[in-house]
Amino acid sequence: MTQAREPEDTDLIKSIRRLDRRVSRLEDTQVTWRELNDSFNRVYEEIDVVEEQIDRRFDALETSMNQRFDSLTGEVRELNAKFDIIMRHITGQGNS
Repeated sequence: MTQAREPEDTDLIKSIRRLDRRVSRLEDTQVTWRELNDSFNRVYEEIDVVEEQIDRRFDALETSMNQRFDSLTGEVRELNAKFDIIMRHITGQGNS
């Protein structure tokens, strides 16, 4: 099953592709070392921005997963407690 990509995902993918094309063009151009260095510095700055966006997405995903896990852990504890009560009644240990 495929899921629709979120706009943020699409923007990140576009940014990464754009940076890839810029690096490819820079590799193929004949410019002075200073111009090449300045161009790559700008690319590195943009890569840092994209990396920060990706880090924020992973942090949000991790937080969401931790919350879901914590929620499921609580539900499992409740089910275990109910199961214990039922098993005590079935085995006669709950009537003591």
